[in-house]
Amino acid sequence: MLKEYQKRVDQEVEGFLSSLALRQKNTPSDYAEQCSQITWEKDCKLGEYKRRTNGIGQDLPNFCIKVPTGGGKTLLATQILGSIYRTILADQNGAGLVLWVVPSSQIYRDTIKRLSDRRDLYRVMLEHSLSRRIEIWEKDDIARLTPTRLRECLNILILQLASTNRETKEQLKFFRDSGGNIVQHFPPEDDAAAQKALKEKIPNLDMIVHDEDSGQHLVKTSIGNLVRLCRPAVILDEGHKATSLQARETLEGFNASIIVELSATPRVGTNIISRVTGKELLDEEMIKLPLNIATSKLNKWEDVVTQARDKRESLAVQAADLAAKVDPELRIRPIVLIQAERTGAEQEGKGKIHANQVADYLTQHLGVARDKVKIKSAENDGLEDVDLMDPDCAVEWIITKSALQEGWDCPFAYILVSLSSTGSSQNMTQLVGRVLRQPYQRRAPDEYGELNESYVYCLHATSGEIAKQVKKALEQEGYEGEGLVVDASGRESTKAERIAAIRPEFSSLYKKPFAGKIYLPRFCVRTGKGKAAQYEPLDYFRHLISRVDVERFEYGSVSTWQLNKELLDAKDRFYRVTLGTELTRVSEKDTEVLETDEEVLGWMTASLRFDFFSQKDLGIVAQRVYQQIKQADLLLQDRLALVKFVVRNKTEAFIQEQLDKQTEAAFDELFAEDRIEFYLACENCRYEIPASVPIKQSGTLQALMHDDGNPVQRSLFDFVDHHSCENNFERAIALCLDKDADVLWWYRNLVGDKHFHIQGYRKQKVFPDFLVHRTPVPKENHLVLVLEGKGDMRDVEDTEYKRNLADLFSQTGKRVPWQKLGEEFRDHVFKFEILDESEPDGRDWKDKLRELLR
Repeated sequence: MLKEYQKRVDQEVEGFLSSLALRQKNTPSDYAEQCSQITWEKDCKLGEYKRRTNGIGQDLPNFCIKVPTGGGKTLLATQILGSIYRTILADQNGAGLVLWVVPSSQIYRDTIKRLSDRRDLYRVMLEHSLSRRIEIWEKDDIARLTPTRLRECLNILILQLASTNRETKEQLKFFRDSGGNIVQHFPPEDDAAAQKALKEKIPNLDMIVHDEDSGQHLVKTSIGNLVRLCRPAVILDEGHKATSLQARETLEGFNASIIVELSATPRVGTNIISRVTGKELLDEEMIKLPLNIATSKLNKWEDVVTQARDKRESLAVQAADLAAKVDPELRIRPIVLIQAERTGAEQEGKGKIHANQVADYLTQHLGVARDKVKIKSAENDGLEDVDLMDPDCAVEWIITKSALQEGWDCPFAYILVSLSSTGSSQNMTQLVGRVLRQPYQRRAPDEYGELNESYVYCLHATSGEIAKQVKKALEQEGYEGEGLVVDASGRESTKAERIAAIRPEFSSLYKKPFAGKIYLPRFCVRTGKGKAAQYEPLDYFRHLISRVDVERFEYGSVSTWQLNKELLDAKDRFYRVTLGTELTRVSEKDTEVLETDEEVLGWMTASLRFDFFSQKDLGIVAQRVYQQIKQADLLLQDRLALVKFVVRNKTEAFIQEQLDKQTEAAFDELFAEDRIEFYLACENCRYEIPASVPIKQSGTLQALMHDDGNPVQRSLFDFVDHHSCENNFERAIALCLDKDADVLWWYRNLVGDKHFHIQGYRKQKVFPDFLVHRTPVPKENHLVLVLEGKGDMRDVEDTEYKRNLADLFSQTGKRVPWQKLGEEFRDHVFKFEILDESEPDGRDWKDKLRELLR
């Protein structure tokens, strides 16, 4: 269901959140405010982190996902919520409150509609990700939220950014003292001690009375205060809209537990955790690109509209043919968006191109039926209650000035016509993104290729002027430097980039059979012997997971799980109120069990996140776990539903632990059988360092330099970006290698599928920091050193895994007959080493590095 880039983003976010949850668990309270920064900079090496705290001074994890228009930000947000509740908010068992903040009324309406519809893909994916009952709220009805619903459901409150404006909070219902169910979340008004205690616990609550001298305290029972009580996760759609200090402080003042921004163009200083490129969207058939500027020197707006009409009809013929001959489900009705200069009734006939003029020209001169033309403006919403994706909808033309901005979404929009005769691009830049989405997220076959592209027509003399405007528009939609704007002549616009190439003095050292190419070995698995031997890259699933047997899991360890506290906390607290009385808590009892243990086990089997296991295997694990915990604690019999989320989470951790044990044993077994080898003659088993790599232009490129201002000289590539080293320790290693006379060349490896990695006995690949070729010494083997830097804050367990893997990598490098690597590599020794920032024996890391290179 998810696209590959969406899976990647989800994995990157969950990796950070999992590391953060671990650090939060193990960090003393005195350093709790630094958890996010240390996790970001040290554990995950994501660069510099901008710290924020919430309204009560707690650490506020915050990051942004950069996704161009058309990339499915809302779908990503549904999955990230699941990651949040599996990691840093795991103790909430998927319940509580989420703030989903959007910038405009259009996005607000669309988000409410899609998340409220249980048949909609976004709602389905949200429920699958959370495994919880979901309730969607607007600020006008959130007052009906009861404590029971807050505890049992995930409640998503969708807000427009303006609704949270603290500057006018006294005029807004959101911050006013309220009645209804809101009061159930606060202590009784006559319990001054409880009111004071709540204020001390959450100091930024708005108060009606707060008098230390008299001891009178009364918390305002407002929606705003309820949100502060809940410490919500915040999803901030189009995060670049919340640029003001006031907007940021308002969201922080809700005592957020985390803020996740989604934006095509994040503001400067945002913690960007993941970037999605236009190329990824194009590869996944999400967008229509290139965007063609199809115009000529037309001086009359009527001619431009006519030209667009001809193009629309051409596309319509192709669309009809596609549906008839290829797939009847691919019913496309190409739509044209026209940007007029005026739309207001009082502005007609004043020398500017008015929407009504355009509509009249279409219907009276070009033969377009009136029901196919709609005007969308602030005072005339011709698209209200119109479903443009309905097969029976007639609309083919939409005329606007600037009303179709972020949030308006119709994949059938193919053509943008800008009739501004002034050359101003301000409003056109807001419309370009509306024609980018690909219908059905599925590209048409090559013979219908024009249906895979989008088109711009403008009342301008030259396409060069338009190209600048469209480029700016694409950048505002997150398509930076993609080089996908094509002018009418078909010439592709150039894009600025720096190409780093392997220095020729290094590539010339590598001769037959791999002339000029530099290869690195990775683990491969041999089947057969002698001439019948075959090799293939080590595959985590095929070679390791295939050997895992859930029957051999060590289920005895499950009996040590402590679930008594969770059982005791499973309480319903009852309140009663009637006319003339105050709210009073009258009783407390165990939560009612609504599911049998077998029903819970069925749910748990379906929700365990190990899709490479069969449902039968997961069912075995669930049953065996249940038997163990039931024997250890008889109180759990017929009450599993009370702790099902805790048990599910513990079971997932147990499965992962057992997986790691068995995959490590499978790896060791292959190694002991001499079936784990290096074999460069197998093209799929080796990694080729590319001869050149593009360095993206993001501001001013900064070369990595020594303190004396001289650039690095021994790097394999002729340019190394200063920011490719993500922290000071990595930068220090690079500069130390560059000064060492025993280094022939060094290469800064990066993280990503295109870079060198080592597959071990865990699913996650290892991307070493550096590759180093020692200067050849006569009569000695060539040494290629694979180097991983371990900073002081890096996760200990992860480092131990890499140490084990490094040892196996080095042993493989020593024992393999080097003729298997090819003649050019017969005298090479490959070693993998971990370099600690603080060596256990007290040595300086630089001394160890020198020893490794001797």
